[in-house]
Amino acid sequence: MKQARRWATSRWAGRLIFLVVLLATLAVALQMRDAVADRWLDHEVSQQGARVVDQIDHVFDTTARMLAEADRSTHADCSAEELRRLRAVFMRAKFTKDLGRYVGGNLACTAVLGVLAKPVVPRQEPLVLAAGLTGYWTALSLTDRDSFALVVRTEKSGFQLDLDAFRVTRSPGLYYVVGLRDRATRLVIGLDAQDSPGFVEAGKGQGREDGRFCSRRFPICATVLVTAVADERAWTSAMWMVLILGGLLGTCLGWLALAAHRRWSALPARMRRALAAGRFALRYQPIVALETSPRIVSAEALIRWIDGPASPEVFIAEAERAGMIAEVTAFVVRTVLDENRKLFEAFPDFRVTINVSSPELVDGSLMETLDFHWPPGLPRRHIGFELTERSTAELQDILPELERLRWLGHPIYVDDFGSGYSSLSQLQHLPIDYIKVDRSLLPEAAAQLQGSILPEILAIARRLEAGLVFEGVETGEQARMLACADQRVLAQGWYFGRPDTAEALARTMMSGASAAA
Repeated sequence: MKQARRWATSRWAGRLIFLVVLLATLAVALQMRDAVADRWLDHEVSQQGARVVDQIDHVFDTTARMLAEADRSTHADCSAEELRRLRAVFMRAKFTKDLGRYVGGNLACTAVLGVLAKPVVPRQEPLVLAAGLTGYWTALSLTDRDSFALVVRTEKSGFQLDLDAFRVTRSPGLYYVVGLRDRATRLVIGLDAQDSPGFVEAGKGQGREDGRFCSRRFPICATVLVTAVADERAWTSAMWMVLILGGLLGTCLGWLALAAHRRWSALPARMRRALAAGRFALRYQPIVALETSPRIVSAEALIRWIDGPASPEVFIAEAERAGMIAEVTAFVVRTVLDENRKLFEAFPDFRVTINVSSPELVDGSLMETLDFHWPPGLPRRHIGFELTERSTAELQDILPELERLRWLGHPIYVDDFGSGYSSLSQLQHLPIDYIKVDRSLLPEAAAQLQGSILPEILAIARRLEAGLVFEGVETGEQARMLACADQRVLAQGWYFGRPDTAEALARTMMSGASAAA
């Protein structure tokens, strides 16, 4: 379980989350592939249909304009001058195979064939295309009796359209046919066997019908046909699209998930969760009075993170940096009061010291915690506060709060003396009761006592009228050396006991009291 929790907050877990989010996003995107392919194909079909309709409008607009020019002729019908004019208009016209003149409703002459030996009588009912414009959908061609022609005419003139006029650029795999909007016909304009525009049988195109698009000005429509080539192209395009967009989106979401994981796995966030889950605990290290028979007079409360990823030095510093040291101190105060109430009642002079930092003194959060959690009737002397020597650099800011704590009855300690930045002039302005001497200033053996500054430390304590607690006492020789001092000193270290639970501390003190009795 411990390894699992550590792995869950590791960089590899964050990378795995990134990869999972990326792959999940790609999987969701791939599920949308068919829908994207359909939309892609619909777009291609719409574009193809729009191009054909635009061409239909262009062809009939141009034809109507040229027919109007032919109708303006003032020459006699089918005269030599008339034929020259018809041919001149025919040469300028686009999309046409021939231009003819109608006399009495019958075709009498054309620009290509000249005067017909016998006027041609239309065999179809004319289609109304627009105001003053009619046509014949499948008229017999005069030049090729085996083929049909599309004829557009006015009352006097008529064009035989070149069906190639309806050719437009095709998207790969798409075809189209052109037919009448309001009348079903056997033949429509499409691509013949030679891939050239011509009349082909309706319903026998080169693909399935997938969209009908009609001109708004002429009763002509285009039907787009879709082949397997277009389906495959749409599927391939959709695949690349969802892979690219899914990859980009997955990457963005993966980075967001990775950032969230890093924030979640950051030490302050993990500390808050650990506090809420009860994964912090206190251990108590005895502080002993060096008398004829050493006895425990107090203990320092040390916070521990059960199966945590960082040592107390690291996570306490991070708590101060992240502005959550007040939450940690509130937990320590609450736990000390809960676990040691019986010891406080059994030993009226026993106290537990708690480490505090200058930010909690400056912002008043420590006093708020004490006011909220302190039980009625319990003397304040049972809890002392250890102030790190580094915090004394902010003397002017913390002094009022220290004086208030001391006035309430809480003993004040300066911790790690000799390792920080305080000077004697600063210490003499602090309302302190005890000085805790850093282990680096304690000689390891009596032979080193002569060159040590231990006598000066004892003199400083006497001058400040403060008690002394020597930290890091690990051997009997160090304990005996301190016991020989000509003033009362306290000691703390592994020689007297390692940090242990409140229950273990209570058993030790009770057994010591029984032995003394």
